[in-house]
Amino acid sequence: MASFFVSCPLNFEPQLVIELKSFWHEMMDLDGQPTREALPELVTHPGGIELKCSDHLGYQINFFSKLALRVLIRIHKFPARYYDQFEKEMKALPLAKWIDDKTISIKIETSKSRLNHERNLTEAATKGLAGAGFKLIDKAGHRLFVRIVKDNAVISLDTSGEHLHKRGYAIFRGDAPLRENLAALMAQQLELNKVDLNYITLIDPFVGSGTTLFEAASFQIPNFKRNYAWLNFKNKPKIFNSESWVKNFRWIQNKESDALGIDIDQDALENLHENHKLFAETFPQARLNLRTLNDDSVVVQENDIQTKKPCWIISNPPYGVRLRQGSVAEAFGHVEKLCDLQGAIIMHPDSLPIAFNKLRQSSQLDLSNQGLKINLSVFTR
Repeated sequence: MASFFVSCPLNFEPQLVIELKSFWHEMMDLDGQPTREALPELVTHPGGIELKCSDHLGYQINFFSKLALRVLIRIHKFPARYYDQFEKEMKALPLAKWIDDKTISIKIETSKSRLNHERNLTEAATKGLAGAGFKLIDKAGHRLFVRIVKDNAVISLDTSGEHLHKRGYAIFRGDAPLRENLAALMAQQLELNKVDLNYITLIDPFVGSGTTLFEAASFQIPNFKRNYAWLNFKNKPKIFNSESWVKNFRWIQNKESDALGIDIDQDALENLHENHKLFAETFPQARLNLRTLNDDSVVVQENDIQTKKPCWIISNPPYGVRLRQGSVAEAFGHVEKLCDLQGAIIMHPDSLPIAFNKLRQSSQLDLSNQGLKINLSVFTR
């Protein structure tokens, strides 16, 4: 058993717990079968979830989680009250168990500790790691996270590599793009409301480069296409050494969805179409039947919607100087008149009220996006 810390944006923790529970038994045991290991206790901390499980399951969280930022494996902990003590413990890190590469980068955070001078800590870490045969550099393929709280140090090794919100498909972006994990939080609301994507059409009246629709279409489908840091660990499970290891996840179901993206900005739609090509490569199990309309959502016609299915809106509308006052509510109200709208999931600033004629707000999450207070509001009949 190993200890893992799955980091996430602040206030995402309850939703991350729900997500971990939802995919736990979709992960693979070392015999190539869905795991029989029981879901461990999930301990919530500000900014993440801690759990103890087998290494091979902790690593796979990287494939499945759409809300997490990183997955860290705890490799050492010790009291840290003196710099020479810290240096000695850094020298004793069992890094050789995981990595052959002798270069490593480091991130240090301290809180309420007598060791709180980042430069001195970096120098001590550099000397300690050098004694173990490792060289500390600014950027490296493997990264250590050092956190010292109340004179107790916890050392973690990154298993993710790039931030997990970087799926690999969102290359072409416009102004103020929505982060993938925020869009995934919106997609999770579809799951929690038991919305079956096979029987609805998703509509984003302000689609931009398409992140909301892509995340909804791929939610609960693992991302096997990235080069995660743990896939380069010395002790990665042998089952992942095969070039065809992805085929072992044979129980992962394909998913198909219909979607309509509307945007007045032609450049944004061109970005969306380029991203759609990359999305199809990144998530081959997710078939997204995507139509786009280059128009103002306030003036689209009923025949533009062209769907006999019930609809859900999922959208992160622009705001502030990018849109005239009142046009967001007007656009949502107009789309509601044109289709059989069953629900809506809207990410919007706290200062931008959202309302529908037939839908009523059923839930709201209060979040922060780069310092801006935002709401994730869900509307249902």
